[in-house]
Amino acid sequence: MITREQILSYIWDNEENFVNDNTLTVYIKRIREKIEDNPTKPEIIKTVRGLGYKIEQ
Repeated sequence: MITREQILSYIWDNEENFVNDNTLTVYIKRIREKIEDNPTKPEIIKTVRGLGYKIEQ
């Protein structure tokens, strides 16, 4: 599992500005749309409420 804070600490834009929490949510949604059979019920990237995400297969 990886926390949202850990992910956010690695995400920077081209001008080295910190990317906000909402941007991370959008990125995860877009990744799910590309890799999940049903993005509304993810099986690969799962949300751990209040903590972050985990990847399952």
